[in-house]
Amino acid sequence: MTPNRMRIIDRWIGIPICAIASIMKKFLKKKSIQKNNIDPDIILFTCIAEIGALFVAYPALLKAKKNFPKSRILFLTGSGGVDALKIMGLHEEDILEIRTDSLNLLIKDCLRLKKKIGSNIFFNIVLEPFTRFSHLLGFWLGADRLVGCHSFNSEGGYLGSLITDPVVYNPHLHASQQFVALVEALNNKFGDIPSSKFKISNQTRFRARFHALPEEKFILKKKILQQCPSLKNKKIILLNANASDIVPLRKWPLASFVEVGKVLLSQRDDVGIILTGAKSERDACDQLVINLESSNVLNLAGDTSFRELLTLYELSVLLISNDSGPVHFASSTNISILALYGPETPSIFGPMTPSAKILYLGLSCSPCVSPMNQKKSECNDNQCMKKISTEWVSKEALKLIPK
Repeated sequence: MTPNRMRIIDRWIGIPICAIASIMKKFLKKKSIQKNNIDPDIILFTCIAEIGALFVAYPALLKAKKNFPKSRILFLTGSGGVDALKIMGLHEEDILEIRTDSLNLLIKDCLRLKKKIGSNIFFNIVLEPFTRFSHLLGFWLGADRLVGCHSFNSEGGYLGSLITDPVVYNPHLHASQQFVALVEALNNKFGDIPSSKFKISNQTRFRARFHALPEEKFILKKKILQQCPSLKNKKIILLNANASDIVPLRKWPLASFVEVGKVLLSQRDDVGIILTGAKSERDACDQLVINLESSNVLNLAGDTSFRELLTLYELSVLLISNDSGPVHFASSTNISILALYGPETPSIFGPMTPSAKILYLGLSCSPCVSPMNQKKSECNDNQCMKKISTEWVSKEALKLIPK
């Protein structure tokens, strides 16, 4: 299903189902686990839509392990999130996948997950604010406590009374801090409104870290040089020239990537460029290779495993990307990042690394997408991205390339 179709279903079907589920919850009268000193059998994190958010959630994962050492930590994600969670240290048996490709697969997986959770006492922490499907899934699975962001008197999606531990969605916190606040809600006095009245510090120092094995680096270097021998002894710059369809407004013009690439290749003869992306972006990246008009350019879009992609970050000196998953993946390594933001504010979903430089114009209309509106905007001309000049990007990129 496309992101837009999922949003439509979540809104027009999700709202009445949330209302019905809230009524059912009252009649079922399931006994709540109201004591704060109880370690549940299972703590289930839910983050289905965006893989980049999984890395941002790593500090929350650490906090849950610290606060509930006796509980088994599980993570529910969508297609594509499994490899990311393995990198973060989760075992395969602790990763639950739900497929949203079709309604048939979705129903099958919901039934399978119900059987997997069984009659265990479990707390569900939903990392997707105001996403009705994720909260309804927690209700369906029988969560004894369901923690999520609540709109209270602000804007935000209707969730009925599904959440037992409602946390304020704070647009002034980085997402990593918001996620930790959700975990801390389980330590708050039960029934206190809102939950999670704690000061949450900057979480950058607790970010996920990736270190490739020496043999992994050797194998990937060999693969690169077999395809593009001219990259030997070059400092590698990565261009992630696209973004997912979840928020198309985040895209920076492909022609701008070409222009920046040409500037870097002309001003630094010791660099080479590798294009990264998904399989669906390979054709577009093939055209970029042609437009860059250099033998020191290689297209690896769709040609790496997730682990190889992270290893590639370790072999490279700079990643230039618009706001998308790779910005967060790369934050787990020491690569310098030049991140371009527009419709979303980097103060909430910026890269969690001291090695990042963020370019953000902060137009009067920006940010226009957030969890409050399901990351959907009526904007039909993303000037917040188009006005990020190639001169500005080239200038900052040259500063970040080591001499």
